[in-house]
Amino acid sequence: MIISRRSLMKTLGASTAALTLAGPSVRAAFAQAAGKLVYWGHNYDTRVKIVNQTMVPGFAKDAGIQVQHENFETNQNELKILTAWTGGGGGPDLVSVGANNFANYVYRKLVSPVDYTAFGFKSQQELIDAFEPGALDGFIVDGKLYAMPMDLASISMYYRKDFFKEVGLDPEKPPTTWDEVTEMGKKLIKRDGNGTVTRAGWGWMARSASSHFYYWGSLLPQKGVDFLNADGSANGFKNDAGLAAFQYVYDTFHGANQVSALGLAPTINPVDDFASGRVAMLNAGLWLAPGIEQKYPNVTFKDGVYGVARLPQFKDGTPATRLNPWIYMVSSTSKMQKEAWQFVSYMTQRPESRDIWFKEANYVLPWKGFRETPVVKALPYAMPFFQDLAIGKPLPNTHRFAELASAVSQAYDRISANGDKPEAVVSDLADQIDNLVAE
Repeated sequence: MIISRRSLMKTLGASTAALTLAGPSVRAAFAQAAGKLVYWGHNYDTRVKIVNQTMVPGFAKDAGIQVQHENFETNQNELKILTAWTGGGGGPDLVSVGANNFANYVYRKLVSPVDYTAFGFKSQQELIDAFEPGALDGFIVDGKLYAMPMDLASISMYYRKDFFKEVGLDPEKPPTTWDEVTEMGKKLIKRDGNGTVTRAGWGWMARSASSHFYYWGSLLPQKGVDFLNADGSANGFKNDAGLAAFQYVYDTFHGANQVSALGLAPTINPVDDFASGRVAMLNAGLWLAPGIEQKYPNVTFKDGVYGVARLPQFKDGTPATRLNPWIYMVSSTSKMQKEAWQFVSYMTQRPESRDIWFKEANYVLPWKGFRETPVVKALPYAMPFFQDLAIGKPLPNTHRFAELASAVSQAYDRISANGDKPEAVVSDLADQIDNLVAE
Protein backbone atom coordinates (compact mmCIF):
# COMPACT_ATOMS: atom_id res chain seq x y z
CA MET A 1 0.00 0.00 0.00
CA ILE A 2 1.49 3.33 -1.07
CA ILE A 3 0.42 6.49 0.71
CA SER A 4 1.61 9.78 -0.71
CA ARG A 5 1.59 13.27 0.81
CA ARG A 6 3.38 16.24 -0.73
CA SER A 7 4.57 19.04 1.44
CA LEU A 8 2.30 22.06 1.75
CA MET A 9 5.33 24.36 1.75
CA LYS A 10 4.46 26.00 -1.53
CA THR A 11 0.73 25.60 -1.54
CA LEU A 12 -0.61 28.08 0.95
CA GLY A 13 1.20 31.08 -0.48
CA ALA A 14 -0.71 30.86 -3.73
CA SER A 15 -3.34 33.50 -4.24
CA THR A 16 -6.20 32.27 -6.35
CA ALA A 17 -9.82 33.21 -6.74
CA ALA A 18 -12.25 31.55 -4.34
CA LEU A 19 -14.51 28.92 -5.78
CA THR A 20 -18.16 29.77 -6.20
CA LEU A 21 -19.59 26.29 -6.15
CA ALA A 22 -22.88 26.86 -4.41
CA GLY A 23 -26.18 27.38 -6.11
CA PRO A 24 -28.90 25.40 -7.86
CA SER A 25 -26.51 23.25 -9.89
CA VAL A 26 -24.87 21.86 -6.75
CA ARG A 27 -28.03 21.57 -4.72
CA ALA A 28 -29.81 19.79 -7.55
CA ALA A 29 -27.26 17.00 -7.27
CA PHE A 30 -28.44 16.01 -3.81
CA ALA A 31 -30.36 12.74 -3.89
CA GLN A 32 -33.75 12.49 -2.31
CA ALA A 33 -33.47 9.71 0.27
CA ALA A 34 -36.04 8.36 2.65
CA GLY A 35 -33.49 6.96 5.10
CA LYS A 36 -31.76 8.80 7.94
CA LEU A 37 -28.04 9.42 7.64
CA VAL A 38 -26.08 8.70 10.83
CA TYR A 39 -23.05 10.92 11.53
CA TRP A 40 -20.65 10.57 14.48
CA GLY A 41 -18.10 13.19 15.55
CA HIS A 42 -16.19 14.41 18.61
CA ASN A 43 -17.73 16.63 21.26
CA TYR A 44 -15.93 19.93 20.59
CA ASP A 45 -18.72 22.35 21.53
CA THR A 46 -18.30 24.70 18.58
CA ARG A 47 -18.33 21.86 16.04
CA VAL A 48 -21.41 20.32 17.62
CA LYS A 49 -23.26 23.65 17.60
CA ILE A 50 -22.51 24.32 13.92
CA VAL A 51 -23.58 20.85 12.84
CA ASN A 52 -26.75 20.76 14.93
CA GLN A 53 -27.95 24.31 14.39
CA THR A 54 -26.87 24.97 10.82
CA MET A 55 -25.69 21.98 8.81
CA VAL A 56 -28.26 19.34 9.75
CA PRO A 57 -31.38 21.51 9.33
CA GLY A 58 -29.96 23.19 6.22
CA PHE A 59 -29.21 19.88 4.55
CA ALA A 60 -32.67 18.56 5.42
CA LYS A 61 -34.24 21.63 3.84
CA ASP A 62 -32.09 21.65 0.70
CA ALA A 63 -31.71 17.93 0.11
CA GLY A 64 -34.65 16.39 1.93
CA ILE A 65 -32.27 14.10 3.83
CA GLN A 66 -32.45 13.76 7.61
CA VAL A 67 -29.17 13.45 9.53
CA GLN A 68 -28.86 11.90 12.98
CA HIS A 69 -25.81 13.52 14.53
CA GLU A 70 -24.17 12.03 17.61
CA ASN A 71 -21.04 13.21 19.38
CA PHE A 72 -18.66 11.60 21.84
CA GLU A 73 -15.69 12.54 24.02
CA THR A 74 -12.67 13.18 21.84
CA ASN A 75 -10.66 10.34 23.35
CA GLN A 76 -13.62 7.93 22.99
CA ASN A 77 -14.86 8.88 19.55
CA GLU A 78 -12.55 6.73 17.46
CA LEU A 79 -12.81 3.73 19.76
CA LYS A 80 -16.58 3.79 19.40
CA ILE A 81 -16.34 4.11 15.62
CA LEU A 82 -13.90 1.23 15.23
CA THR A 83 -15.94 -0.95 17.59
CA ALA A 84 -19.13 -0.27 15.65
CA TRP A 85 -17.60 -0.76 12.22
CA THR A 86 -15.71 -3.95 13.06
CA GLY A 87 -18.33 -5.53 15.31
CA GLY A 88 -20.91 -6.24 12.66
CA GLY A 89 -23.42 -3.84 14.17
CA GLY A 90 -23.47 -1.34 11.34
CA GLY A 91 -22.45 1.87 13.06
CA PRO A 92 -22.49 5.36 11.55
CA ASP A 93 -22.59 6.12 7.83
CA LEU A 94 -20.31 9.12 8.20
CA VAL A 95 -17.62 10.03 10.73
CA SER A 96 -15.21 12.88 11.41
CA VAL A 97 -11.96 11.96 13.15
CA GLY A 98 -8.35 12.99 13.38
CA ALA A 99 -6.36 11.84 10.36
CA ASN A 100 -3.79 10.06 12.50
CA ASN A 101 -5.38 6.60 12.10
CA PHE A 102 -6.46 7.10 8.50
CA ALA A 103 -4.27 4.31 7.11
CA ASN A 104 -5.80 1.79 9.51
CA TYR A 105 -9.33 2.48 8.24
CA VAL A 106 -8.24 2.01 4.65
CA TYR A 107 -6.07 -1.04 5.38
CA ARG A 108 -9.01 -2.76 7.07
CA LYS A 109 -11.37 -1.77 4.24
CA LEU A 110 -13.67 0.06 6.65
CA VAL A 111 -14.14 3.17 4.49
CA SER A 112 -15.28 3.87 0.95
CA PRO A 113 -13.56 6.08 -1.62
CA VAL A 114 -14.85 9.62 -1.95
CA ASP A 115 -17.75 9.90 -4.39
CA TYR A 116 -16.58 12.86 -6.46
CA THR A 117 -19.96 13.09 -8.22
CA ALA A 118 -21.52 14.02 -4.87
CA PHE A 119 -19.43 17.20 -5.08
CA GLY A 120 -20.50 17.92 -8.65
CA PHE A 121 -17.26 16.81 -10.33
CA LYS A 122 -16.75 14.49 -13.30
CA SER A 123 -13.58 12.84 -12.01
CA GLN A 124 -11.55 12.37 -8.86
CA GLN A 125 -8.76 14.49 -10.33
CA GLU A 126 -11.15 17.34 -10.98
CA LEU A 127 -12.12 17.28 -7.29
CA ILE A 128 -8.47 17.17 -6.19
CA ASP A 129 -7.64 20.09 -8.47
CA ALA A 130 -10.29 22.21 -6.75
CA PHE A 131 -8.15 22.19 -3.59
CA GLU A 132 -4.85 23.84 -2.79
CA PRO A 133 -2.09 21.75 -4.37
CA GLY A 134 -1.15 18.81 -2.15
CA ALA A 135 -3.96 19.39 0.35
CA LEU A 136 -5.57 15.98 -0.31
CA ASP A 137 -2.44 13.97 -1.03
CA GLY A 138 -2.32 12.44 2.44
CA PHE A 139 -5.75 10.90 1.92
CA ILE A 140 -4.91 9.04 -1.29
CA VAL A 141 -4.13 5.32 -1.15
CA ASP A 142 -3.25 3.36 -4.29
CA GLY A 143 -4.63 6.17 -6.41
CA LYS A 144 -7.97 6.48 -4.62
CA LEU A 145 -9.13 9.36 -2.42
CA TYR A 146 -10.67 8.08 0.83
CA ALA A 147 -11.24 11.18 2.97
CA MET A 148 -12.10 14.86 2.81
CA PRO A 149 -10.73 17.50 5.18
CA MET A 150 -12.85 18.83 8.01
CA ASP A 151 -9.98 21.04 9.18
CA LEU A 152 -6.43 21.28 7.87
CA ALA A 153 -4.79 22.42 11.07
CA SER A 154 -1.26 23.13 12.21
CA ILE A 155 0.09 23.43 15.73
CA SER A 156 1.21 26.87 16.85
CA MET A 157 1.21 28.62 20.23
CA TYR A 158 -1.14 30.58 22.50
CA TYR A 159 0.21 32.67 25.32
CA ARG A 160 -1.33 34.84 28.04
CA LYS A 161 -0.24 38.44 27.51
CA ASP A 162 -1.68 39.44 30.88
CA PHE A 163 0.58 36.94 32.64
CA PHE A 164 3.58 38.17 30.64
CA LYS A 165 2.91 41.68 31.94
CA GLU A 166 2.42 40.34 35.46
CA VAL A 167 5.94 38.88 35.60
CA GLY A 168 7.66 41.67 33.66
CA LEU A 169 7.90 39.99 30.25
CA ASP A 170 7.18 41.89 27.05
CA PRO A 171 3.72 40.71 25.89
CA GLU A 172 4.64 41.49 22.29
CA LYS A 173 7.71 39.23 22.35
CA PRO A 174 6.63 35.62 22.84
CA PRO A 175 9.29 32.90 22.81
CA THR A 176 10.58 31.77 19.44
CA THR A 177 12.90 29.02 20.70
CA TRP A 178 12.50 26.23 23.23
CA ASP A 179 15.31 27.76 25.28
CA GLU A 180 13.20 30.91 25.54
CA VAL A 181 10.17 28.83 26.51
CA THR A 182 12.19 27.48 29.43
CA GLU A 183 13.51 30.91 30.40
CA MET A 184 10.10 32.59 30.25
CA GLY A 185 8.26 29.58 31.62
CA LYS A 186 10.31 29.65 34.82
CA LYS A 187 9.09 33.22 35.38
CA LEU A 188 5.49 32.36 34.54
CA ILE A 189 5.11 29.20 36.62
CA LYS A 190 3.37 29.72 39.98
CA ARG A 191 3.32 27.58 43.12
CA ASP A 192 1.33 27.70 46.33
CA GLY A 193 2.80 27.69 49.83
CA ASN A 194 3.29 23.93 49.68
CA GLY A 195 5.22 24.11 46.44
CA THR A 196 2.36 22.74 44.37
CA VAL A 197 2.22 24.20 40.87
CA THR A 198 -0.93 26.26 40.40
CA ARG A 199 -0.01 27.73 37.03
CA ALA A 200 2.16 26.00 34.46
CA GLY A 201 4.51 28.19 32.48
CA TRP A 202 4.11 25.91 29.45
CA GLY A 203 1.47 23.27 28.78
CA TRP A 204 1.96 20.15 26.64
CA MET A 205 -1.56 19.64 25.39
CA ALA A 206 -2.34 15.93 25.01
CA ARG A 207 -5.91 14.83 25.62
CA SER A 208 -5.69 11.37 24.05
CA ALA A 209 -3.09 8.82 23.04
CA SER A 210 -2.85 10.19 19.52
CA SER A 211 -2.45 13.75 20.81
CA HIS A 212 1.07 12.95 21.99
CA PHE A 213 2.09 12.46 18.38
CA TYR A 214 0.76 15.89 17.50
CA TYR A 215 1.87 18.03 20.37
CA TRP A 216 5.10 17.10 22.08
CA GLY A 217 5.87 14.87 19.10
CA SER A 218 6.28 18.03 17.03
CA LEU A 219 9.76 18.32 18.58
CA LEU A 220 11.08 15.30 16.69
CA PRO A 221 10.79 16.75 13.13
CA GLN A 222 12.55 19.85 14.41
CA LYS A 223 15.48 17.55 15.19
CA GLY A 224 15.22 15.93 11.77
CA VAL A 225 13.79 12.64 13.03
CA ASP A 226 10.39 11.10 13.73
CA PHE A 227 8.67 8.22 15.48
CA LEU A 228 9.17 6.09 12.34
CA ASN A 229 11.95 6.16 9.80
CA ALA A 230 11.31 7.23 6.21
CA ASP A 231 9.96 3.89 4.95
CA GLY A 232 8.08 3.01 8.14
CA SER A 233 10.15 -0.11 8.75
CA ALA A 234 11.59 0.88 12.15
CA ASN A 235 11.75 3.64 14.73
CA GLY A 236 13.40 6.86 13.62
CA PHE A 237 14.42 8.42 16.96
CA LYS A 238 16.86 6.05 18.69
CA ASN A 239 19.71 8.45 18.11
CA ASP A 240 21.20 11.62 19.59
CA ALA A 241 18.66 13.88 17.89
CA GLY A 242 15.69 11.88 19.15
CA LEU A 243 17.13 11.69 22.65
CA ALA A 244 17.54 15.48 22.73
CA ALA A 245 13.84 15.96 21.93
CA PHE A 246 12.79 13.55 24.69
CA GLN A 247 15.24 15.22 27.07
CA TYR A 248 13.60 18.59 26.52
CA VAL A 249 10.19 17.17 27.44
CA TYR A 250 11.69 15.62 30.57
CA ASP A 251 13.29 18.90 31.61
CA THR A 252 10.00 20.78 31.39
CA PHE A 253 8.53 18.49 34.08
CA HIS A 254 11.52 17.84 36.33
CA GLY A 255 14.49 19.60 37.83
CA ALA A 256 15.70 23.17 37.69
CA ASN A 257 14.05 23.88 34.31
CA GLN A 258 10.55 22.74 35.27
CA VAL A 259 7.88 24.85 33.58
CA SER A 260 5.05 22.32 33.32
CA ALA A 261 3.11 20.12 35.71
CA LEU A 262 0.74 17.17 35.61
CA GLY A 263 -2.80 18.05 36.64
CA LEU A 264 -2.45 21.32 34.77
CA ALA A 265 -0.88 20.04 31.57
CA PRO A 266 -1.21 17.83 29.62
CA THR A 267 -4.65 19.29 29.65
CA ILE A 268 -7.95 17.51 29.90
CA ASN A 269 -9.73 20.58 28.61
CA PRO A 270 -7.35 23.06 26.95
CA VAL A 271 -10.03 25.76 26.79
CA ASP A 272 -10.49 25.68 30.56
CA ASP A 273 -6.81 25.30 31.42
CA PHE A 274 -5.68 28.20 29.27
CA ALA A 275 -8.59 30.57 29.77
CA SER A 276 -8.92 30.05 33.52
CA GLY A 277 -5.22 30.70 34.03
CA ARG A 278 -3.88 27.24 34.84
CA VAL A 279 -1.37 27.45 32.01
CA ALA A 280 0.41 30.51 30.61
CA MET A 281 1.64 29.14 27.26
CA LEU A 282 0.12 26.28 25.29
CA ASN A 283 0.69 24.53 21.98
CA ALA A 284 -2.62 24.18 20.12
CA GLY A 285 -4.41 24.72 16.83
CA LEU A 286 -6.35 27.60 15.36
CA TRP A 287 -9.55 25.90 16.55
CA LEU A 288 -8.84 26.74 20.22
CA ALA A 289 -9.58 30.47 20.09
CA PRO A 290 -13.35 30.30 19.39
CA GLY A 291 -13.83 27.87 22.27
CA ILE A 292 -11.95 30.19 24.61
CA GLU A 293 -13.91 33.29 23.73
CA GLN A 294 -17.31 31.61 23.69
CA LYS A 295 -16.86 30.11 27.15
CA TYR A 296 -14.74 32.90 28.66
CA PRO A 297 -15.96 36.20 27.14
CA ASN A 298 -13.46 38.20 29.20
CA VAL A 299 -10.50 36.31 27.74
CA THR A 300 -10.21 37.79 24.27
CA PHE A 301 -7.56 38.39 21.64
CA LYS A 302 -8.79 41.87 20.74
CA ASP A 303 -8.51 43.04 24.36
CA GLY A 304 -4.96 41.76 24.59
CA VAL A 305 -5.59 39.05 27.18
CA TYR A 306 -3.88 36.44 25.03
CA GLY A 307 -1.73 36.35 21.95
CA VAL A 308 -0.95 33.87 19.18
CA ALA A 309 2.53 33.04 17.92
CA ARG A 310 4.35 30.46 15.85
CA LEU A 311 5.43 27.23 17.50
CA PRO A 312 8.86 27.62 19.16
CA GLN A 313 11.80 25.88 17.51
CA PHE A 314 15.16 24.41 18.47
CA LYS A 315 17.93 26.84 17.68
CA ASP A 316 19.99 24.17 15.96
CA GLY A 317 17.06 22.40 14.32
CA THR A 318 14.97 22.38 11.18
CA PRO A 319 11.84 24.60 11.30
CA ALA A 320 8.86 22.28 11.68
CA THR A 321 5.53 21.77 13.31
CA ARG A 322 2.87 19.08 12.99
CA LEU A 323 -0.01 19.02 10.59
CA ASN A 324 -3.09 18.07 12.55
CA PRO A 325 -5.85 17.44 9.99
CA TRP A 326 -9.31 16.20 10.84
CA ILE A 327 -11.19 14.35 8.15
CA TYR A 328 -14.55 12.99 7.03
CA MET A 329 -14.83 9.32 6.04
CA VAL A 330 -17.77 7.16 4.97
CA SER A 331 -18.37 3.55 5.98
CA SER A 332 -17.69 0.93 3.30
CA THR A 333 -20.86 -0.91 4.37
CA SER A 334 -23.14 2.12 4.47
CA LYS A 335 -26.22 1.98 2.26
CA MET A 336 -26.15 5.79 2.10
CA GLN A 337 -22.64 6.43 0.85
CA LYS A 338 -23.65 8.96 -1.81
CA GLU A 339 -25.90 10.80 0.61
CA ALA A 340 -23.11 10.88 3.18
CA TRP A 341 -20.69 12.48 0.70
CA GLN A 342 -23.44 14.89 -0.32
CA PHE A 343 -23.73 15.97 3.30
CA VAL A 344 -19.95 16.48 3.42
CA SER A 345 -20.27 18.54 0.25
CA TYR A 346 -23.01 20.63 1.84
CA MET A 347 -20.89 21.22 4.96
CA THR A 348 -17.60 22.00 3.22
CA GLN A 349 -18.00 22.96 -0.44
CA ARG A 350 -20.47 25.82 -0.30
CA PRO A 351 -18.75 29.17 0.33
CA GLU A 352 -21.32 30.02 3.00
CA SER A 353 -20.56 26.78 4.86
CA ARG A 354 -16.83 27.38 4.67
CA ASP A 355 -17.33 30.90 6.01
CA ILE A 356 -19.31 29.55 8.97
CA TRP A 357 -16.66 26.96 9.84
CA PHE A 358 -13.86 29.48 9.71
CA LYS A 359 -15.66 32.34 11.42
CA GLU A 360 -17.12 30.28 14.26
CA ALA A 361 -14.63 27.42 14.66
CA ASN A 362 -11.50 28.63 12.82
CA TYR A 363 -11.56 25.43 10.75
CA VAL A 364 -9.41 25.66 7.61
CA LEU A 365 -11.05 24.12 4.54
CA PRO A 366 -8.30 24.31 1.91
CA TRP A 367 -10.28 24.81 -1.27
CA LYS A 368 -8.37 26.93 -3.74
CA GLY A 369 -8.29 30.56 -2.74
CA PHE A 370 -9.47 30.03 0.84
CA ARG A 371 -6.95 32.54 2.17
CA GLU A 372 -8.35 35.27 -0.05
CA THR A 373 -11.92 35.11 1.25
CA PRO A 374 -13.05 38.10 3.33
CA VAL A 375 -13.80 35.95 6.39
CA VAL A 376 -10.33 34.42 6.44
CA LYS A 377 -8.57 37.72 5.74
CA ALA A 378 -10.50 39.38 8.57
CA LEU A 379 -9.12 37.06 11.29
CA PRO A 380 -6.32 39.06 12.95
CA TYR A 381 -4.39 36.11 14.42
CA ALA A 382 -4.53 33.65 11.52
CA MET A 383 -1.10 34.38 10.02
CA PRO A 384 1.05 32.42 12.54
CA PHE A 385 -0.99 29.30 11.81
CA PHE A 386 -0.77 29.76 8.05
CA GLN A 387 2.97 30.26 8.36
CA ASP A 388 3.26 27.10 10.43
CA LEU A 389 1.14 25.19 7.92
CA ALA A 390 3.91 25.84 5.42
CA ILE A 391 6.42 23.96 7.62
CA GLY A 392 3.94 21.34 8.79
CA LYS A 393 5.05 17.71 8.90
CA PRO A 394 2.52 14.88 8.64
CA LEU A 395 2.21 12.11 11.16
CA PRO A 396 3.77 8.75 10.36
CA ASN A 397 1.12 7.14 8.17
CA THR A 398 0.72 3.51 9.20
CA HIS A 399 -2.12 1.09 9.83
CA ARG A 400 -0.45 0.27 13.18
CA PHE A 401 -0.96 3.83 14.37
CA ALA A 402 -3.26 2.93 17.29
CA GLU A 403 -0.65 0.61 18.79
CA LEU A 404 2.11 3.13 18.17
CA ALA A 405 0.08 5.90 19.77
CA SER A 406 -0.53 3.79 22.86
CA ALA A 407 3.18 3.04 23.22
CA VAL A 408 4.11 6.70 22.76
CA SER A 409 1.48 7.78 25.28
CA GLN A 410 2.89 5.39 27.88
CA ALA A 411 6.39 6.67 27.20
CA TYR A 412 5.20 10.24 27.72
CA ASP A 413 3.59 9.24 31.02
CA ARG A 414 6.81 7.58 32.14
CA ILE A 415 8.68 10.82 31.55
CA SER A 416 6.13 13.30 32.85
CA ALA A 417 4.58 11.39 35.76
CA ASN A 418 7.22 8.87 36.81
CA GLY A 419 10.32 10.88 36.04
CA ASP A 420 11.97 8.02 34.15
CA LYS A 421 15.16 9.10 32.45
CA PRO A 422 14.88 9.75 28.69
CA GLU A 423 17.69 7.30 27.88
CA ALA A 424 15.67 4.38 29.24
CA VAL A 425 12.38 5.59 27.77
CA VAL A 426 13.83 6.10 24.29
CA SER A 427 15.44 2.66 24.28
CA ASP A 428 12.28 0.88 25.46
CA LEU A 429 9.95 2.79 23.14
CA ALA A 430 12.22 2.19 20.15
CA ASP A 431 12.20 -1.53 20.82
CA GLN A 432 8.40 -1.54 21.13
CA ILE A 433 7.97 0.29 17.86
CA ASP A 434 10.45 -1.93 16.04
CA ASN A 435 8.55 -5.00 17.22
CA LEU A 436 5.19 -3.52 16.16
CA VAL A 437 6.17 -2.57 12.63
CA ALA A 438 7.93 -5.90 12.16
CA GLU A 439 4.73 -7.88 12.83
